[in-house]
Amino acid sequence: MSTLLALTILTATSALVLGNIRVVATDTFRALADATSRARASGTLGAKLAFGLLWLMIFLLGYV
Repeated sequence: MSTLLALTILTATSALVLGNIRVVATDTFRALADATSRARASGTLGAKLAFGLLWLMIFLLGYV
């Protein structure tokens, strides 16, 4: 029963996201652009980029 509920929620969520993919992509781009411009203005772009790459590397190597 819980598997059916989980699959129903997954399907509904996927349908909602895919139905609004243009809005999701636009909002994601705006958020990333704003965060990048703030990091550039404060002079912390390099440090934040290195931190993000470190976490990405940790997660990717965790699956290898």
